Amino acid sequence: MSANQTQTYPTVPAFRVYAKGWDSNLLAHPMMKFLQAHEVLFDTKDFVACQAYYSTSIVYVNSSGKRFEGIDAAVAGITADYAPFSEFFHEPTYGTIVDTNGEDGKAGHRLMGAAKLFVNLASPFPGEGKFADLGGKKWECMTEGAFIFDVVKDEEGPMGYRLTYFQVLADPRPILSEAVKRAVIPIEALLL
Repeated sequence: MSANQTQTYPTVPAFRVYAKGWDSNLLAHPMMKFLQAHEVLFDTKDFVACQAYYSTSIVYVNSSGKRFEGIDAAVAGITADYAPFSEFFHEPTYGTIVDTNGEDGKAGHRLMGAAKLFVNLASPFPGEGKFADLGGKKWECMTEGAFIFDVVKDEEGPMGYRLTYFQVLADPRPILSEAVKRAVIPIEALLL
C-alpha cells in the first residue's frame, strides 16, 4: 500500500450523547426509553418485575468479570451484587448506541454508556451523605462506571425490546471499602 492510499474498514452509524441523567437528549433514542423504564424498576430492587425486560438467555457480567448465563442465574447474580445496598440510583452521563444484528438474526442495539452509581449501604451503623445526585439527594457512596447493554427487538417485550446482555465495568473499591468499614460485608469476602 502506498503512502497516499488509505485502508478502509467497515463502519456503522451511531447515536452518541452526553447526558445529565435521563434528559431529553438521552431519551431521544427509543432504546433509552426502554432502559429508563427498566432502571426505574431496577433501582427499587424490583428484580422480579425486571425479568419482563430480559430474554430467557440473558447474560449478566458483573464488575469482577463473573458471567451469569440465563435469566435465573442473571437475576441471582444481580440480586447478590446489589444486596449490600439499602438503596441505589443510576444516573446516566454518556451513551453511544449502534444498531446490531444478534446471532439469531434479530435486529437490535448495543449501548456503551457511562453512569454514576449512588448508594446507601445496608449497615447497622449510620453513614454520612457525602455525594449528591442531580436531584439533590445525598448518598453515602458514589462510583462512576461504564455499562454495555445489548437489546433485541421483540414484539412481546416491553416497548418492543428485550435485554440479552448486561455488563458492568466499574471499580467497586470506593463502595466496598466503605462497606467493610461499616460492617456490611466482612473483609474476608474481598479475598474470594
